[in-house]
Amino acid sequence: MNARPLQRVLAAALVAAVAACAAPQIYHGQLSALDKGLSPADAVARLKLPPTWTDTATVEGRTFTFQRYALNNGIQTDLYLLAYEKERLVFWGYVAEFRRQADRDLSAAVGQVLARHPGG
Repeated sequence: MNARPLQRVLAAALVAAVAACAAPQIYHGQLSALDKGLSPADAVARLKLPPTWTDTATVEGRTFTFQRYALNNGIQTDLYLLAYEKERLVFWGYVAEFRRQADRDLSAAVGQVLARHPGG
C-alpha cells in the first residue's frame, strides 16, 4: 500500500489547522479593556487588533454597527461581536448572548448582519 496519498492528506489537514490558529484572534483577557461608550476606534485600539469585518444594520429606525472578532477561549475560536449605536459601544459578546439580551432591535440587527456573513 502506498502511504504517500495519506501523508499528503494529513499534511494538508495540518496546514489548514495551523492556518486557522494563525488567524488574528483576541483573547478573553483583552475583553476587560472594553467599556460601554467606547468609539469603534477606541475599542480597536484597546483590543490591539482590527475586526475581521464591520457591518451595519438598521431596525425600527435605529442603526447598529457591528465589529466581528475571533475570540480564542482557550479551547477553540468563536465568533465574538461588538455592537455600537451612535458610534458608542453598547453591547459585546457571543451571538447567543446577543440573542438573550433584552434589546429586541439589537437582537434583530445582529440577525441581519449574520445573515449577510454566513459562518460568521
